[in-house]
Amino acid sequence: MISLPPGAKLHYSIWIDIDQLTDEMCEWFEMIGGTVITKETYYGRSLNPKIIKDVQYGQAKSSYHRQDGTGHVKINFNGNDANAAYMFILKFNENVVAHNMKEYETYVY
Repeated sequence: MISLPPGAKLHYSIWIDIDQLTDEMCEWFEMIGGTVITKETYYGRSLNPKIIKDVQYGQAKSSYHRQDGTGHVKINFNGNDANAAYMFILKFNENVVAHNMKEYETYVY
């Protein structure tokens, strides 16, 4: 993957699939100015809530826990926040399952 030059913007939204959302990732999002959203959900007849954390950065949608049985989490970034998405991929590469960051030889400024 080619690093983004300073001031580069993408014209599409970026998504990153990760295997699980760890506490270290939540701390990283808070450190760069994102938000961590904590929810309590009840499954079935259970009286004990399950605590789920979601993350959000900039103008993008909050993260999404996939319901297909894999347990993966989809994190969204706005195209203007491509540098933050790229840094997330580099920092947490061992947890990244898939992403839609395209590789270009030239960028439009």
